[in-house]
Amino acid sequence: MLYAGYRRLLYAPLSREIHSLRTRSGDLPEGFKIFPEFLSISEQRILLSAALSKLDSTETKQARKQRRDFITNHPREHRTIEDIFLPDAYYNFQEGHYDGVIRHYREMHLSSWPVDQNPGLSFILARLQRLYPTSNTQTHLLHLSSVGEILGHVDNIEASGTWILGVSLGAARVLRMESTSDPEDFFEVLLPSGSVYLQMDSVRYDYNHSVLKAGDFLGREVKAGQRVSIMVRDRKEAPTFNS
Repeated sequence: MLYAGYRRLLYAPLSREIHSLRTRSGDLPEGFKIFPEFLSISEQRILLSAALSKLDSTETKQARKQRRDFITNHPREHRTIEDIFLPDAYYNFQEGHYDGVIRHYREMHLSSWPVDQNPGLSFILARLQRLYPTSNTQTHLLHLSSVGEILGHVDNIEASGTWILGVSLGAARVLRMESTSDPEDFFEVLLPSGSVYLQMDSVRYDYNHSVLKAGDFLGREVKAGQRVSIMVRDRKEAPTFNS
């Protein structure tokens, strides 16, 4: 069942600015949509703070105390989204993922959001849910360090279904999508903070996706910095058997 309002939101005018897109053909495939400015600055702050709070809760009491002490001794104005992050050394980033795809990261599978502790969060989540093609979902939080990266891969086809939605919070990075059958068939999109992208069907199954390190993108410097990705996937439907 499609969420009400999904069709209107999905096909709303999308950015085609040259600095946001690089592709051989000049067009995005049908199964990929991007909303470059979906979240306002205030919405980004609320969502990022909630995500970091959930990620922090998985770490040791000592690590949490070190972060509290740093914040107490180094009061800062959060003039930008990136200012919400503490220095890399105050997070327990893992060097590498078990499958070798993600480097310098921390992650968790999210069962619930702390909506009671974050005024406005439920409204933001409801806005995002209107983009979901289907309603039975699972959520994954991924925090990359300033030098973190995600190497090219196709998400496990046994673990989720036909679409993936990604919310970017923090430093901008470049998303590269490359056909698994033709390396010359690729496209790259700049993912600024507050952007949302959706990959579906053939783009979900037939393209490797990677998040590149800081560098240059069409003459624009993409600076190093931490980012949190909120990845929402539909749950794979269990097969049904006729009796």
